[in-house]
Amino acid sequence: MSDAPAPKPGQTQTIELQIGMVAEVMTPDNRLIYVGRIEKIQNGGIYIREINDDTLPMVLINKPVKVRFYRETDNIVLHAKVCGSTVKMWKVDRLQSTFVKEQRAFFRQSISVNIEARCGRRPSRGGMPKAFFPCQVLDISAGGILINCAEPFAEGDRLVIADAPLVANAPTFNFSCQIRRAGEWKKGVSRYGCQFDSLNPKDQDRLLQAIFTIQREEIRKRKAR
Repeated sequence: MSDAPAPKPGQTQTIELQIGMVAEVMTPDNRLIYVGRIEKIQNGGIYIREINDDTLPMVLINKPVKVRFYRETDNIVLHAKVCGSTVKMWKVDRLQSTFVKEQRAFFRQSISVNIEARCGRRPSRGGMPKAFFPCQVLDISAGGILINCAEPFAEGDRLVIADAPLVANAPTFNFSCQIRRAGEWKKGVSRYGCQFDSLNPKDQDRLLQAIFTIQREEIRKRKAR
């Protein structure tokens, strides 16, 4: 995979993309439309097939979209326009780089899941294991997690999250992370933005698949309304 730097804003971009890459196709205001994979790159056009071969919504030619392409170590967000479509795949072209802050941020998926977290700075007492505290997941990405909790943690604290059930009837997740942002949400409850410690490629891929599963379920619910 190319290690070339991301393009400058406004620069047309196709050379860093490869067949098989996972892509999130979004509206310009970041509402997810579908998750797919690059099936073909031809004459400046990128063919993105729905990842589970589900039926895609109808789309007008030249519709502006934003596409997040997942690479091995990061992701890149590009503006594009739809230049062709079928019920299973959209073709986009006129890809241009977007703002640097969007290149750095992973897509965040809203979710409501009860978990337990343990703080690394709290010593165990009398040989007993450190306590886990009940928390709730508010959103998650490939890079981190947002939780709320009545326990007063602090920025810089390291948390261990055990057996997080992100997807029903699927294996749970264990995370180690550091609190980057902390603030009171409502009386007695705070929100904590946490960055994951390095996930190995297998665990990150499994996490991405879980996030995609949650996204697909939300898309199906929207279609059913």
